[in-house]
Parts: sequence; C-alpha cells; structure tokens
Amino acid sequence: MSRTIKFVLLMGLVLSLALSACGTPAPTAAPATEAPVVKAPATTEAPVATEAPVKEIALKVTGAVASEQGWAEDEVKAMTTLDVEATNSKGEKATYTGVLISDLLALAQPNADANTVVFVADDGFTAEASLEEVTACTDCIVSFRDKGGFSTVLPNFPKNLQVKGVIEIQVAVGVAAAPANPNLILATTTSTQDSGLLDVLVPMFQEQTGYTVQTVAVGSGEAMKMGEEGNADVLLVHAPASEVKFMDDGFGKDRFLVMHNDFILVGPADDPAKVKGLAIKDAFKAIFGAGAPFITRGDDSGTHKKELALWKSAELDPAGKEWYIETGQGMGASMTVASEKAAYILTDRATYLANKDNYQLEILVEGDNSLLNVYHVITVNPEKWTAVNYDGAIAFSKFMTDPETQKVIGEFGMEKFGQPLFYPDADKTDADLGL
Repeated sequence: MSRTIKFVLLMGLVLSLALSACGTPAPTAAPATEAPVVKAPATTEAPVATEAPVKEIALKVTGAVASEQGWAEDEVKAMTTLDVEATNSKGEKATYTGVLISDLLALAQPNADANTVVFVADDGFTAEASLEEVTACTDCIVSFRDKGGFSTVLPNFPKNLQVKGVIEIQVAVGVAAAPANPNLILATTTSTQDSGLLDVLVPMFQEQTGYTVQTVAVGSGEAMKMGEEGNADVLLVHAPASEVKFMDDGFGKDRFLVMHNDFILVGPADDPAKVKGLAIKDAFKAIFGAGAPFITRGDDSGTHKKELALWKSAELDPAGKEWYIETGQGMGASMTVASEKAAYILTDRATYLANKDNYQLEILVEGDNSLLNVYHVITVNPEKWTAVNYDGAIAFSKFMTDPETQKVIGEFGMEKFGQPLFYPDADKTDADLGL
C-alpha cells in the first residue's frame, strides 16, 4: 500500500474519532410559544352590608300570650280604627279615634288561663282590668294622641283605666292579693237591703276579693250625705238628679249604671180613693182629693225624692195634711205602717215583692214611664277625703258591673216570684234609660 493511501486513511480515522467525541448535534427545538394570558373577568365588589333600621316600638302586648307583639306608631295607625265618644277629665264629652284593644289582644293570642290586663304608661303608672271585660268591650280603644303616642279610652270603666301615654299592655294570670285595706263602708238605699239583694251580692264580693263590707242601709239622700262627709267609701243609690249634683260638686269620683226596677203605688184592697189603673199623676190627685191616708218616708231617700217629684208634677202639696203621715224610716218599716193603717204608699217593686206576704197591700198603679227606678254605684272622691278606701270602692264598682254579677242581678227573684226584682243595666247608658 502506498504511503499516500495510508496517509488518507489515517486522516479519515482521526476525523471520525473527532466527530464521535463531539456527539451528534441535538435537533433544533421549535421556539416555545408563550401561553396566552387569560384575563379574569372584572369582579364587582360586594356592597358593604348596612344594618336595617331598628323599628321603634311605640306599643306592645306582652306577658301570658302565644305571640308577643310590638308596633311602631305608624303601624298601629294603619290598623282598622274606630271613633268613640267618652267623657274626658274635665267632664266633657269628646270623640277619640283609635284601635280596639280587643283587636290588639287577638293578635297576641292570650293564653287560656290569662285573666288580667295591665296597662303600663310611659311614666310607670299602671292600671289593671279584667281580660274578659276588656276583650268583650266593643268601644274600648287605644286612642291616638295629638302629640304622638297613645292613651286608653274605656267608656263606662273606672277612670283609673284611662291611661295617658300607654306603651304596653301586659297580659297576666292574675292572683288575687289580699287588699291593703280590707275594710269597706257601703252606704246604700234601704231597698237594696230590704229586697234581699245585698244578702246575695255582698257575700259574693267578700269571697272574691277579700274585702269586708260594712253595709249602712239608709235613704239615698243620707247615703250621699255620708259620702259628702267622707264617712263612706262607696254608694249604691237611686236618686239620679241628686247623684248628678253630688258628682258636679266633686264628692264622687266615678259613677256607674248598675240596674233598674220601678216604683209602684200600693194600697188597701178596697182602694178608697179609686186609683187603680190610673196614671200616677191622676192617682196622686185622687188621693189628695179624697184625703185618703198616705204614708211618706220623709227621709230624703230616693223613694221620698221620687214621691215629692210626683206631688209636684200633680201641682199639689200634701205637707201638713192630717192624712199625710211621715215615718222617717226605711222602705220596709214604712210599708208595715201603711199596711197597719190601710194607707197608700209609693214603694219600689223589689221591696214589695220580697215582703208582700207581710203586708195587706196590693199593687194599684204601675207601668208609668215616670216610675222608672235607676240605681248607680258611686265611688267617693279620694281627692276630697284621702282616708276613703278608693281601691275597695273601685273593686266593688267593678264587681257590681261585672257580667257575672249582672247575671245574678237579672235572675234575682225569678225562682220565687216568677219575675226579676231588678234589671241589669251595666251595658247601657243613662240616655238609654231616658235619664
């Protein structure tokens, strides 16, 4: 082999070894493509939470209820309203607009055993009433005050229940507490005593309330005199015209219509003046003309006042006549005198029916519109006499006008006489009876 070929082969081997040492060049990578930038959608910031305005409660019903309630003033005014006429603190008639208390209580749903409501004023004053009475009342409202807020208006309820600035009605299961002053003086007409009605009602009242009643049975005039002198706490009387003056003079605090019956003219069966069936005015004229014996109580009682009014309406004055006999005693005792002397006498029907077996007297004149005999209960004004038991007087007034007591009054006498001796009137007004 020639030296030239050897040289060529040697150079090829060197070149091959050099290339092996360097390695095979890596393929060229495709240029990297940057990932596209994905923009997040613009976010809307959540609004900053703002607290709902707190409702300002102007009136609420709480206590023994299924669902306590609270209303702003505008919410109460948006409810169904009612206009009610009532007597204001000045003794003037006024019209009030408001919402029935029974509607507010219905929304709260008092518990089955609840029996009391307590009205709470913004100054801390409270007044308690029967849940049953307030719920049944169709004209008891929470009225709207001109300067804002509310007051209770409860016509024919005790004045202490007219609460200004009331903010809460509490429903409760009332527990009768022993009265702070359990002694109560009741000055009443003799007819309520002689008829036997008080023998039924007073024990009921004492048992229910814990009061002890001292009953002083006198004429209505004397009963009101006791009130004027602060010697009685509460009156049960039947002389409407005198009662109005008693109230106007400030001696009475509250006055409630309780019941009525009627006056009758009774006398001997032979009826010497021939008055049977006459109008009462004509009967008095016949007695006067005949000079027939007539018994007058002469004690300024309600019956005596009525008798004098009847003589006046007949334009007659029997005073000083020999046949006109004054007893100065109560109804029962005066009727005994009339029976003994075969005389005429004006009496209330209840006393006559309750005692007619003891007398020789018959009903001769009845049914005249002018013979209506209306009874009210009156609390003596504690502003005149601070020592009077006003709480007890209010308790007795509420008892006498309570539906259950009114029912007892309406049934009294039915079993024995076949007719009631009194007719309950607590749900009426004086105007309803023509007073």
